[in-house]
Amino acid sequence: MAVIISLIIFPLFATFDIENRFNYSLSKLQQMHGLIIRAFLCRDKMGAQMSLAKATMVESMIRKALRPIQIRLDEIHFEPSRFLRRIFNRNHRHIIYLTSQGNFFFT
Repeated sequence: MAVIISLIIFPLFATFDIENRFNYSLSKLQQMHGLIIRAFLCRDKMGAQMSLAKATMVESMIRKALRPIQIRLDEIHFEPSRFLRRIFNRNHRHIIYLTSQGNFFFT
């Protein structure tokens, strides 16, 4: 029962969390984009600075929302599916492995 829950239910909650964070970030990016355009088109210097200050606050909210995803992506080598793939495909050696940073590893 514990294996079924950890293989099916836990990844669903993680996927929902990531999806919600991205949707939130995209809506805030749209708001930030509007604030920057408003600041650019504003004739009043004080109004432009207020719009840019609001855009900066929205940017910090976006960074705060996406921070847990960046931490999870940094720890992705502990992912269970990759571990299982490594166990079952030990005999299959690949010549070149590409990582997300663009580094090449030759085996």
